[in-house]
Order: sequence, then structure tokens, then C-alpha cells
Amino acid sequence: MKRNKTSYWIATGFLILSTLACNLGKSPDPAIPLPPGEATVESAPATEAPAEDSSASTSACDNPYQPIIAGASWNYKLTGLAPDTFVRSILSVNENEYTDQDVFGTGVTRQSQWKCDNGNLIALNPSVTLPANLNPGDTWNQTATLEGIQDISGTQVPVRNQFSTTCTAIGIESVTVEAGTFDAMRFDCQTVMNISLSMQDNPIETTITINSINWHAENIGLVKTTTTGEGLDSTIELTSYNIP
Repeated sequence: MKRNKTSYWIATGFLILSTLACNLGKSPDPAIPLPPGEATVESAPATEAPAEDSSASTSACDNPYQPIIAGASWNYKLTGLAPDTFVRSILSVNENEYTDQDVFGTGVTRQSQWKCDNGNLIALNPSVTLPANLNPGDTWNQTATLEGIQDISGTQVPVRNQFSTTCTAIGIESVTVEAGTFDAMRFDCQTVMNISLSMQDNPIETTITINSINWHAENIGLVKTTTTGEGLDSTIELTSYNIP
């Protein structure tokens, strides 16, 4: 069905939730409600990650491309669709899980839960799962279904988003951002979102495809992400960081 303006902005809202590192959080229990307009994960993400070398890590959350240390923080600048800044921090780390938080310059705060499995960092919220080992050519994927209520001109509209993300490791590249120059592993991801909603008994369906390029530096974490597609181009860049 042809996408109209309403469905486009619905999709934009869900895109911001699920890709631009702004995945406004929930606890792993899908029964816990979110504020109106946010999304809940109906089913846990399914992932296929490259086989990991268990000897390469000393704890379940050790990942060379994303330090998981309580108190670590990263400052980012977001440009494009919704310019902003945000600080990402690790709030707590347990034996096989951790919680992180993004605090945006606009005042929005989100928390996300992650599961750790031999260095594989598995997102329990819509986000990009990060395998323990990344070699050029490695691929992995993640699927999830989100449901929520969107307020459109005072009307509460139920929205459903089924999305799948497939990522491929490219290799080490030099990336320069405000925080410095880093040799970082690049991996490219494509997210396909099938979004449906019903307004005045009129079903609307649309499909959006988003491509992202991500760079993670060893012992540093995310350095840069560029997102393109459907007029939703944006960039996230590291400006500073503090890793205890």
C-alpha cells in the first residue's frame, strides 16, 4: 500500500526508538508498561552470531569492541533528523547482564538491558547485538516485534513494527571524530521495518529499509555511526569518553 504522510511519521518515530541509539528503554519483562508513545518488545531478539572463542574473554560481558565497566561513559553528538547530544553510561554490570543509559540534551532518558554470553552482547531492547569476535565477512542478525500506541492529533493509534536487522563485519578502518582518530572495526547493517497501523478502520502498512555503518574501536566502544535511507539520514560521533 502506498505510504502516506501519517504512516511516514509513525515509521520515523519507531525508527528513532530502534536505531539511532535512542531506543527508549524497558525492562526485560514485557508486562511492564512504558509511557504513551513508546514501544514494547513483544518477543526477545533472535540472534545468529559468529562462533566465539571462550578463551578470549574472562567474564561473560568482556567484549573487545565494547568495554562493559560500571561507571564508564561516552559523550556523543547526533546530527541529522533530530540534532542532539547524549551521554551513554554503564549503570550496572552483573555476572551475565548489564544495564546502560542514554541521557539526551533535550532531557530524554532511556535505559536498556543487555544479556552477556561469552562476550556476545545481546540486546534485550531493539538495538544492534554485538558478537564477541568480529572478522571481515562475519554476519549476524536480529529480529523483534514492537507494539505501542501513537498519539496522532489526539487520537490513540495502535502501531505494530516487525523489524529485522542483518549486519556484516567489513574490517578495520581509520576513523576520525572529535574524540580523536581510531582504528575501528566497521560493520554494516540493514534494517527492514514492516509497520502497520489502523486509523478510523483504515489499515495502513508501510515498509522502510534503513542502512547503517558502524565503527567500534577496541577497548573504546562505539566511535561513529552513519544512518541513511527514507530521508532519515543521521550521524552519531564520539566527542569524549571516560573508561575507568
